[in-house]
Amino acid sequence: MSKVMCVLHVGPGFGQRGGVASVLNELRAERVVFEENAIRIEFFETRGFKSTKDRLLFLALDMPRFFMRVLNGGDVIHFHVSARGSALRNLLLYRLTRMLGRKVIFHWHSNNLPDCIEQASGFVKSGLRDFIKASNDAIGVSTAMAADIRRFRSGASVRVIGNSARTAERIASLGVAKAMSARNLPSYVAFSGSFTEEKGLPELFAAIAILKQKRQQINVKLAGTGETDQWVELVRKLDIEDRISFVGWLSGNELMNFYRDALALCLPSHGESFGIVTLEAMLCGLAVIGTKTGGFFDLVKESETGFLVDAGNIEQLAGALEAVWSDPGMAWRMGEAGRLYALERYSVKSVCAEYVRCYRELRLQPN
Repeated sequence: MSKVMCVLHVGPGFGQRGGVASVLNELRAERVVFEENAIRIEFFETRGFKSTKDRLLFLALDMPRFFMRVLNGGDVIHFHVSARGSALRNLLLYRLTRMLGRKVIFHWHSNNLPDCIEQASGFVKSGLRDFIKASNDAIGVSTAMAADIRRFRSGASVRVIGNSARTAERIASLGVAKAMSARNLPSYVAFSGSFTEEKGLPELFAAIAILKQKRQQINVKLAGTGETDQWVELVRKLDIEDRISFVGWLSGNELMNFYRDALALCLPSHGESFGIVTLEAMLCGLAVIGTKTGGFFDLVKESETGFLVDAGNIEQLAGALEAVWSDPGMAWRMGEAGRLYALERYSVKSVCAEYVRCYRELRLQPN
């Protein structure tokens, strides 16, 4: 029997939410799959850097605790890194890992890695470059993110491993996408995510205003969190209050039902490293209107599972919304094609197999 390999995942904890936290939760739920492949996965949670107290606790408690944890076992330390505070936290822990001679994986979850490095201070800039270049392996959550990593890897291995969405996958596995006639009326286009400019809310609302002027009754429901008041004010100024509704933060079955009853998903983000919302919506049988950025290129097959428009292009966005809204049959076919594609490429089984392959190959590398 092969010796069990221990992989320690390092990422956000202490109640933090977001894309990386959801990835770690997906992995936690698959411990048995890894154990069947002689791999034990464990997790080390780090706190955020939002307050001075958190930063002091990280230095005083998390770093010594991490040092002792790695010292007492762990063949591979798998760092889940995103922009800003996460990059600095993981860089400090990476330094400790190298002191102890462990193998390292750099796993990037955010947009604009080159910008993140360029905007960093001298110590952090050089440290991140070394972190990326010297890691035993590196992972990007999409083809675009992997391309960013390769710029700093000098030809060394860079993998693309996307995310999974277990709850939505269970729905996708039940069969064909929900019939349009069975979806809630009145019809609506769904948006899910944080209410920010980066997610393309100004463009979305401007597109709906254009369509209203053309007497197109396209309704949008937005699930998520953020500074709702400012967006409600923008909706009022654009005179589209009868087209837009905010339904608040949804999770679990509530979120899945929100997707399943929609006509399509519209997420006009300025950038998406992967797009877990997009994957969830596809698994629930929705056509997707996204932008020509990041993870959308991996997830959305143009004119087959949805439409991609130039980020910030309001006219293109309005055209895509109108096309989907005016042809529910096409929207259903795109949603069903997306469901099948997501099941094939981003199932929990497929994603875990990619991790197992990575760890097995690392096992063969010399320390």
